[in-house]
Amino acid sequence: MRRKGLIVFLALLMAALPVADAFGQRFQRGRDRPLAWRTLQAQRSDRLDRLVSWRENLDQRRRAAIGRRLERLRGGALVINRQILAIDPSPEALSKAQALGFRVLRVREFGAVGLRLVVLRAPFRLPSQEALAALRGVDPQGDYELNHVFDPSLGGESGSGASSQAATAAGGHGLRIGMIDTGVDANHPSLRGAEVHVAAFGDGKLMAAPHGTAVASLLVGQDKDFQGAAVGAGLYAADVFGEGDEGGSAEAIVASLAWMAAQDVRVINISLTGPQNRLVAAAVRRLAQQGRILVGAAGNDGPTTPVAFPAAYEGMIAATAVDSEGHIYVAANRGPQVLFAALGVAVRAASLGKGYAHVSGTSFAAPQVAAALARTQARAEASGDASPAACVTILAASAVDLGPPGRDDTYGYGRV
Repeated sequence: MRRKGLIVFLALLMAALPVADAFGQRFQRGRDRPLAWRTLQAQRSDRLDRLVSWRENLDQRRRAAIGRRLERLRGGALVINRQILAIDPSPEALSKAQALGFRVLRVREFGAVGLRLVVLRAPFRLPSQEALAALRGVDPQGDYELNHVFDPSLGGESGSGASSQAATAAGGHGLRIGMIDTGVDANHPSLRGAEVHVAAFGDGKLMAAPHGTAVASLLVGQDKDFQGAAVGAGLYAADVFGEGDEGGSAEAIVASLAWMAAQDVRVINISLTGPQNRLVAAAVRRLAQQGRILVGAAGNDGPTTPVAFPAAYEGMIAATAVDSEGHIYVAANRGPQVLFAALGVAVRAASLGKGYAHVSGTSFAAPQVAAALARTQARAEASGDASPAACVTILAASAVDLGPPGRDDTYGYGRV
């Protein structure tokens, strides 16, 4: 028995020798590569890590702020601690709120959206959800909401496999496109020659971040070997995060929507996800009624997850991501709100500094859908019907159907 075991061991050892030798040769070749090549690889790896590192840093800041400026609800959503949003409240409603101990923090008039917002501070030690229930109890006809915090719609990073360049069409000269996201590095080589208008709506400070920079480049970026989907368009970039823990709030998102409406931006890209929020839903609905097109990332939580908010709101157009062969992004959400797909897997996009990274997610497909709809709307204005519904119908006719015939919950009408 021992002899038989020894024979088996020796046979396995002999079979493993060629594999070990090949591995050793590969390792040695890696060591023998020029220093410049290894430096390039290190730089590329560093760029690929920045998006995830930025998100991890934001999560750490938020966790540190829980109990002071932020509160985590039972379902896991984050809200700004003890802040209640009163939407178009009557004087009588505010009197009732103040009688309960609520204090008016600020009043904001979003005229371009047609909304008046009063931000209330709940009495000390009253949790946000209980404060919301108290206001709804004394004023059942009123419209109250928590000041939810949203996140950039992060997918994954792709440093291996075939990279893809986002397809470009007729350009975007004369168009105005908005994006609500993190900050943008306007000094990136792909954006230096672009018309980029930036404004801060988070903590009042602009902070360039990888996610917003990537999305901006996919919209209007242009470099010697890179081109976005709407080169020449004027980009209105709203940084709703800034440097603070409270970045990405519902209040900041609506303030940025109002700014874009005042600038007559007709198409807006929102690559953010978060909980359902009445204030954001009301702003989206009113802008859609004005004829503005709002595109949102469907989300990256997996095929069994419904389309994320705000893309799931009435008046939004949800965009999903596919790879260069037309296969759906493995983590993309599904649902009836998905209307179009675009390249969003291993897409080359600008990173912080001077480099580029290959990124994946519905966030990076949405700007290409927004650019296609902006061009569609510009052409449709000549025929007299440039409504969002008409533009969807026109673009759907030219989309490449990737799923079952017609619209489906995975690909929508198909790839633009």
